[in-house]
Amino acid sequence: MKHLTSLAFHASIALAAALIRGGPTSNTETPSVRRSAGAVDVDLTDWIRGKTDLQWQGTITVGTPPQKFNVIFDTGSSALLLPRSNCTTCGHHNLFDPNKSSTFSSQPGVHVTPQFGTGSDTIPLAEPQGANCSVVTDTVSVGGLDSLNQQFLLCEYGGGLAGQLADGIIGLGPAKTSTWDGEGSYETLYWRLVNYNNLSSSEFGISYLPGDRTGGMITIGGTDPARYQNNTRTVSLDPELSTLREGWVVDVRSVYVGADELKSTNLSQPLNPGVSLLDTGTAFMLVPDRQTAEDLYAQISEEIQPIDALGSWGCGCETLDRVAKDVTFEVGRDGLAANLTVPARFFNLGEYPGQPGVCQALYLHPPAGPARDPLHQLPAWVFGSPLLKSYYTVWDAELMVMGFAEPALQTNDHCGDGK
Repeated sequence: MKHLTSLAFHASIALAAALIRGGPTSNTETPSVRRSAGAVDVDLTDWIRGKTDLQWQGTITVGTPPQKFNVIFDTGSSALLLPRSNCTTCGHHNLFDPNKSSTFSSQPGVHVTPQFGTGSDTIPLAEPQGANCSVVTDTVSVGGLDSLNQQFLLCEYGGGLAGQLADGIIGLGPAKTSTWDGEGSYETLYWRLVNYNNLSSSEFGISYLPGDRTGGMITIGGTDPARYQNNTRTVSLDPELSTLREGWVVDVRSVYVGADELKSTNLSQPLNPGVSLLDTGTAFMLVPDRQTAEDLYAQISEEIQPIDALGSWGCGCETLDRVAKDVTFEVGRDGLAANLTVPARFFNLGEYPGQPGVCQALYLHPPAGPARDPLHQLPAWVFGSPLLKSYYTVWDAELMVMGFAEPALQTNDHCGDGK
């Protein structure tokens, strides 16, 4: 599947094609069913290609009677997106049929064309992928939690979306409310699940088991203590950028390649601080610009070179495994900062299509130009699943913090020959 990343930092690159959000709510809207509930677990399935975890997906239902869909739980966006029943470009996905739902409404009917800058694959997109959507309303259920009259996107897919494994996307951005193309406002699906089902907490926890097709889990309304060790590191979000971009954004204070701080080869100085989106919907790590990629790989091995025109780097598969290093990011703000490490075992993304014996390295650069945040023009990273799957992650939009803990469950990490 082509992973859908909605949050972008600079309009000059593909990532700037942000997923358009939300929609106006009706004054006569019926709230979701209120009932007492504790935290709810939703099983996640890992889509694996070779040695690489591409994405995790779970099951939701929409409509009355319920129609079932597999969706990516995506922290890089805020909306629910599904393919429509009359779609001729949606591949083999399950399609939502409004005529089979007694609770469906075609209102508010706003037309939007979301664009996605990264996909589910490790191969970069040559250009943003889009969809042609209408904002509609129906009952959505996640893990038995209901949201009545929930607005979402019903779409015809472009080429990238049609090739994805999951049927759609459920956005888990931190925003409580959002808009469709600036029209009106609506309460996002996750917050409706929390607010109208009397959940004890607004946080959610994600447990990935790298290399295992089953065993992943998202806990809505809390965490699962059995899945992590009791040493959670709390990291403050960047409140301004997280609010502005409706995404989980942290400050990046420094970067270490192995034990050595990442430095600019031009200046022999540490790189400028930056920011990063934390995005479960991206299967690689995106650095802010080509110069940063050059600097990073110069501290790993001169044999790692560009392998396409889209920002990918790599070299011979055996060499890539041999030179791989841990990369550690110091993120957060004073008092609530932590070091987060991407292990060397995730450095090799596998053999690059069409180049036998050449494997792709984990860190890509945006091909269309530098990525910068819109407030202070700081270098902007995207931390995808290769970092997030190393931890049990806790996402708390109420306090604008995140937690990172060592997972308690064993994983089947990919440690093969890179192919």
